[in-house]
Amino acid sequence: MNKIITIKLKDKFKLTDFKRGEKHRVYVNMSENALSLPWQVPVIVIRGAKKGKILGLTAALHGDELNGISTIFKLIEEIDPTKLTGTLVLLPICNVPGYLSKTRHFSDNVDLNRIMPGSPTGSSSNQYAHMLTTKILSKFHCMLDLHTASYGRVNSLYIRADLDNEECRTLAYLQNPQIIVKKYDENGTLRSWANENGIPAITIEIGNPNAFQHSLIDETLEGILNTMRHFEMIDGEVKDMVANATVVDRSYWIYSSKGGIVDVMPNLTDHVKEGEVIAHIYDVFGSIKEKVRSDRSGIVIGRNVSPHCHAGSRLVHLGFDEIEPMPEEIPGNDEFDDL
Repeated sequence: MNKIITIKLKDKFKLTDFKRGEKHRVYVNMSENALSLPWQVPVIVIRGAKKGKILGLTAALHGDELNGISTIFKLIEEIDPTKLTGTLVLLPICNVPGYLSKTRHFSDNVDLNRIMPGSPTGSSSNQYAHMLTTKILSKFHCMLDLHTASYGRVNSLYIRADLDNEECRTLAYLQNPQIIVKKYDENGTLRSWANENGIPAITIEIGNPNAFQHSLIDETLEGILNTMRHFEMIDGEVKDMVANATVVDRSYWIYSSKGGIVDVMPNLTDHVKEGEVIAHIYDVFGSIKEKVRSDRSGIVIGRNVSPHCHAGSRLVHLGFDEIEPMPEEIPGNDEFDDL
C-alpha cells in the first residue's frame, strides 16, 4: 500500500517549521501570474535528526534543463532523514513557467540566470527571481546548481567553479566530472549571487537538455553524496572524485562564418589540435562551403548537434589551458549562454 504524502503550501519558508528526522514536501509561493495566483515552486526539505550544514540543490533554473530533476529524485530515495546530520533543501524545478512551457526562459522571455538576485519592483522575471533568492536560497550554507546544455547542443558532465575560492574549489573536487573549467562567477548568475553572499556555490552541467541521461545523473549523484560525506551529513569515506577529470583554465565557443548545413566532427571530451578541422558546412546542394578549423588545441566540453546553421552559429565549446592570450574574438564568445 502506497504511503500518503502530505504536500503543504507555504507563503513563508522557515526551516524551523519542519520537524527533524523527516522528509517534507511543500509548494512555496513566488510572485503572482496573470490569474492573480502565485507561481508555486516545489521544495523538498529533508531535515536531519541532528544539526549540521544546510546543503541546497537547485535544478531547472532553465525550464528545459531536466537532468537535475532526476538527480534530485534519486537523492531523495537515497537519504534516510533519521540518519542525516544537517538539512537538504532541494528545488527540482526553480523556473516553473519555463518548465511548463518546455522553454529555457521565464514567461517574459528573460533568462533567470542573467538577472539574479532579481528586484522586488522590477519586471515579472525580476520579482520572481527576488522571491526565489530571498525566500528560499538565502537559507543555504552551500549550493550545487544543476544545469545542462541549451537547445541544439550537448554537454559533457562538467563543472564551472571559481577555483581561486577555496570553498568552491573543495566543492568542485568533491564531484565526479569529466571536465572542470576554472571559471569566474559571471555577473547575474545564481552562482555569482550565492558566492557574493557567502554561500559557496558551483555549477554542475549534466549533459543535454530535454531528456534524462541516467548514466550522467548517477555520476552526478555520486558526487553529491561525496559532498555530503565531506560535510559529515552522512557516513562514509570521502573520495577524491576529480582524479580523472581534465581541469582547464577557461573555455570559449568556436563559431561558423558561413551559413548552411553543418556537420560537427569531434565528440564530447575529444582532444583537438590547433588547425584541426572540427566542422564541415555544406550548401543545400551538398558542396562544402567552409571547413572550420580549431584555432588552438583543447578539449571538447560541448558541441552543436543541430545541422541547421546560420553564419555565426556556435559549433564547438573548447576548453584550454591559457598559455597565451585569447585571440581577438566576437564579444560574448564564451560558454555563458549554457549557464
